[in-house]
Amino acid sequence: MHTMHPLGRRIALFFHSARLPRCILWIAALGFPLYMTVVANYISFSSVAMLSDLLTQQTGAFLFGLLLVYGVYFLLVFCFGRFAAPAGICGILFFLLPLIDYFKSMILQDHFYPWDLTLAQNAGSFTEFLGAISFPWQFLLLMACTALYWLFLLLAKPVFPIRGKKRFFGVPILAVLLVTFVTNTTIRNQYENWFGIVINEETDQNYIYDHYGFLTGFTLNFGSVDTLMPQDYSQSTMEKLFSAYVPAKTQQTEDFVSPDVIVVLSEAFWDPTKLNGVTFSEDPLRHYRAIAAEHPSGEMVSCTFGGGTVRPEFEILTGMSTSTLPTGNMPYQQYLKEKTFSYAQLFRSLGYDTLGIHTYQKTFYERDRAYPLMGFMDFLGEYDMHAELHWNSGPYITDETIAEEIIYQLEQPRETGLFLTAITMENHSLYSDKYDPSDWDIQVSSDALSEQEIISLQNYCKGVSDSDAALGTLYEYIMQREKPTVLLWYGDHLPTLGDHFAPYTSTGTISADQASEWTDAEKYTMFSTPYVLFANYDTDNPYRAEGQSVSPYLLPALLCDYIGAPACLQTNFLLDVYETCPVMSRYYQLYSPDCSVEDRERLQMLHRYLTYDELIGEKYLDQMQGFSF
Repeated sequence: MHTMHPLGRRIALFFHSARLPRCILWIAALGFPLYMTVVANYISFSSVAMLSDLLTQQTGAFLFGLLLVYGVYFLLVFCFGRFAAPAGICGILFFLLPLIDYFKSMILQDHFYPWDLTLAQNAGSFTEFLGAISFPWQFLLLMACTALYWLFLLLAKPVFPIRGKKRFFGVPILAVLLVTFVTNTTIRNQYENWFGIVINEETDQNYIYDHYGFLTGFTLNFGSVDTLMPQDYSQSTMEKLFSAYVPAKTQQTEDFVSPDVIVVLSEAFWDPTKLNGVTFSEDPLRHYRAIAAEHPSGEMVSCTFGGGTVRPEFEILTGMSTSTLPTGNMPYQQYLKEKTFSYAQLFRSLGYDTLGIHTYQKTFYERDRAYPLMGFMDFLGEYDMHAELHWNSGPYITDETIAEEIIYQLEQPRETGLFLTAITMENHSLYSDKYDPSDWDIQVSSDALSEQEIISLQNYCKGVSDSDAALGTLYEYIMQREKPTVLLWYGDHLPTLGDHFAPYTSTGTISADQASEWTDAEKYTMFSTPYVLFANYDTDNPYRAEGQSVSPYLLPALLCDYIGAPACLQTNFLLDVYETCPVMSRYYQLYSPDCSVEDRERLQMLHRYLTYDELIGEKYLDQMQGFSF
């Protein structure tokens, strides 16, 4: 039989003999959610001033979060019949979630959203980040205070007066009320009247979290899908809006040579020589520059910074726009539930074999589930490779491996051709302590950089130069092939090299550590990544976007146009978008300057309808083209 430790027995006897007044016990039990609401918002803010503003200027938003915590707390109290266990669970839950938000914001400059919870199955993948973070002493103090508060409730044992069947009947009632309060559209529409919370599709997530607090901001996103469906969405509306983009059935495709098509997402592939006043002992992108001098190339204005690879990846594979979805979205986990249009589907309909490969866990972002729904016949993860796995002192399989795997796949006999998309991993963050110094083959120097910033940059240069070498390997192989082949290589986003946008700020490359304060030129700097497109044969078509910055979703349409692939509604629409507004990002209010407001709003509206129809709606556009995936 378990016996209590002597010290614990003495403490329990003290509480029992002291016979604390019932009112004190009730105040302690009922005050715990209020305490945790203050703690949770402070952790996310890490600022007494912002917490004070929440309490005094946005009181309704604070009360909203307080109601949420009380709802969860009493749901657990009805389940357990006591206060200590619910306090322990709420203490862990409402301490851990804002703590994740704090560190995610610090590292990736983005907040923690409900859909991020879908990455829980890959929690072990984030262990490499733990060594690079440090807990502020204030958080450790709050952790100790929370533990002492819970210990008091555990030993004082305040009594919950509702017993028996009444308590068990209360569990489903409270659960239904809580879910309805958070997700019901009618109730959500009253938030402004009740709490002064204004939510619409234009509201920036940073504004929501900074003004309404973590608990309110996190909860508001549970109902964000409700705002996605256009009010007049119907088959007749879609036919009216998109009929002009349906290709003529008489279009000739006999002259299409069916080249192998390779699309490579190179993790955090970017040009570090853009940093002001920084000197590099060697050019980290020497292969890229040599290839780009001879073939179509340019800059892609990414839809994310420092992380969120799934968003530009999804845009390039489908031509859809994640700007029409809630900020921080993860389209594979949140929305991709059935077969949908992608360029893999398009090439598969032309008789191609379709394959995805990734030198990491294929379950990450649920790619192993999403890729078959996008028309990929197979998806290979890190331990499915045919090529030998190569490692160096870094934590990830090198890009040399993925280059060898692509070459292996191109060597296999195919009836028509191969459409292959590859996602690299070697150059993934964090960069603070990634490689052994003996592996640094490029030295970095600058009077503006701290020692740690130089270390991070030298680690980054090691990774990006390895990526560049893999590009050189693929170029050399493809250009000597007889089979027509085309390759698109692009970086998904800039690297997070330090906290608060260092060293971009410390070198004066940008002027502020708040994205809301950046000029348009600085936005281009912080979201533009290089890409290159090359073919080993004469495609007989000019590349439309030479020297022009473009949004990610335009690249597959531009590739198809360049190689003369059979047109579809999506490529025709996206080429129209390119001709009108090559850069269109609602995330950052960044648009091509020559595009009028009217044209921009029209195209954004059409792209929103297209994305909703393909990803969530009835797929009327596929029906218009006769697609049956």
